Amino acid sequence: MSVAYPHQILVRARSYSEQLSQWGKVNIKQGAVIHNNYVIFDPLFADTFGANVLLKLTDKFVINEKAQRCIVTPFYVNGSSHVEVASATENFKINIKLDSPLYSLYYEICESDEVFYKFTFVPTAIPIEAQYLIDDPWGGEKNKALKLGFL
Repeated sequence: MSVAYPHQILVRARSYSEQLSQWGKVNIKQGAVIHNNYVIFDPLFADTFGANVLLKLTDKFVINEKAQRCIVTPFYVNGSSHVEVASATENFKINIKLDSPLYSLYYEICESDEVFYKFTFVPTAIPIEAQYLIDDPWGGEKNKALKLGFL
C-alpha cells in the first residue's frame, strides 16, 4: 500500500520523484521515508504551513535545546547542484555550498513561540545509521534505528 502523504517536508539532491515520494505503513509509523538522496519527514504539526525552516552546514552537530524530535540520516549529494527543501506544495533551492558527496543530515522539529524546522548538514566519509537522537512525544526512541526505503 502506498500513500501520497499530504503533510511532509523533504530534502532532495535530485528532481522530484513520485515513486520515491510514497509512504508505506512503516514509513508513516516512523515519520520518515529515507532514500540515499531523497529524504522525507513528517512535520507532525498539521497546522504549521508557513513555518520557518533553518538550514545549516557545520562540522559538528549540536542539538537545539528546543528540539521535540531529532532524526539523523545519511544523505548523498554526489555533486548535485540541485539540492532543495520542499513541502507537498512548494520547493526551494538550498543555497549552501554542499561540496562533499556524503553528509549526516540532522532533522529537528523545534518548538518555541512557534514551531520551526532545522536541517543541519555535517560532511562525513562514512554513512551514519539513520536513527532517532532523542525520545519524543510521537513514539521516537533515542538510538532506535530507522528503516530505509519504502516500507
